[in-house]
Amino acid sequence: MEVQQPRGVGNSKVVKVQSEEAWDLFINQASNEGRPVVAHFGASWCVTSLSMNYKFEELAQTHPEVLFLYVDVDDVQSVSSKYGVKAMPTFFLIKNKEVVGKIIGANPDEVKKLVDSSADTFETQIVVE
Repeated sequence: MEVQQPRGVGNSKVVKVQSEEAWDLFINQASNEGRPVVAHFGASWCVTSLSMNYKFEELAQTHPEVLFLYVDVDDVQSVSSKYGVKAMPTFFLIKNKEVVGKIIGANPDEVKKLVDSSADTFETQIVVE
C-alpha cells in the first residue's frame, strides 16, 4: 500500500536558493542531468510575487522532471543582477545553463506554458489535430 505524503510547505518541491554559490550548483547539476530549470525571482514584500507561490508549487508537484528554484531578489542580489531582474515576479526557463524563456509579471497561464514547453526537448510530444 502506498502512503500519500501530505502536500504543503514541508514537502515543497520548489528549492529556495540561499546564495550565488547555491544557484551555480543547482544550475550546473541540472545541466549535467539534462534537466530544465524554471526559476521564480520574487520578493517577500511583493504581493504579486507571493500570489504566484501556490501556482509555482503546484507546477513543481506535477512536473518532477523540472528543477524549480525560487530566488528572493533581496537575499541573492548578485544572481538577480546577473539575470537583469528589474520587476517581480520574473520567471526564467533555463536549459543547459542558457535562458530560453522569460516571463515578467504574475501570469499563471503563461508560466504554465513556459513549464510545459520545458519538456519539449526531453519527451516525445504527441500532437492530435
